[in-house]
Amino acid sequence: MVVSAGPFAAEARLLNKSARTRAKLMDAAAEVFAQEGFEAASVNEITRRADVANGTFYVHFKDKESIAAEVAARIGGDITGQIDQAMIDIDDGVERISFATRQFIQFGTHQPLWGWVLIRSGSYLPAMRRQMETHLYADLERCRLQGRISVAVDAFLVDAIMAVVFSALSARLRGDADEDAGSRASELVLNMIDVPQPLAHEVAWKAVELKELVLTVRSKGDRLTR
Repeated sequence: MVVSAGPFAAEARLLNKSARTRAKLMDAAAEVFAQEGFEAASVNEITRRADVANGTFYVHFKDKESIAAEVAARIGGDITGQIDQAMIDIDDGVERISFATRQFIQFGTHQPLWGWVLIRSGSYLPAMRRQMETHLYADLERCRLQGRISVAVDAFLVDAIMAVVFSALSARLRGDADEDAGSRASELVLNMIDVPQPLAHEVAWKAVELKELVLTVRSKGDRLTR
């Protein structure tokens, strides 16, 4: 099966042939990572789905790790950027963490290809996780400076929160959780950072307007060509 045009190919459609080929490989890699996970993915399968020769892959990428790193950086940057933009008017740190949790789970659920990339390959794509963790650290620190929490903000806490959010997204993608998974995960996260239970419940379940995020992989001044 040859992969259909994805966001990388869409961005490169007006660029030269080399850039379009590179973009096809990145779309194919994302699909393989989503379906098979990073460890099981192979260059052969990526090139087959991109409908290019194996040798062509190595013109653009050194190995599977290098294409994964670029795909991950684009996905992570795009998702975190859009979520940040969606909550630009939210100043309260507790509400930001709750909103981001619910928005991220909604994005991955409504865009299952990218959701499965995050679930099945996220632990092998450190660039993507670092971008997400950086934004989470910032909101946790905002909570602390606003006097909303007193818990220590460290790598252990961030890892624990990420585990909850990814588990909720995985349950949604498997069909083992319904639409309230985002609020349930949000309340659990707020409990983990010692937000008082009544407030954690109120914030996690309040009506909010979540955005319909779409992966575009565009970023200011960024191009697929090197």
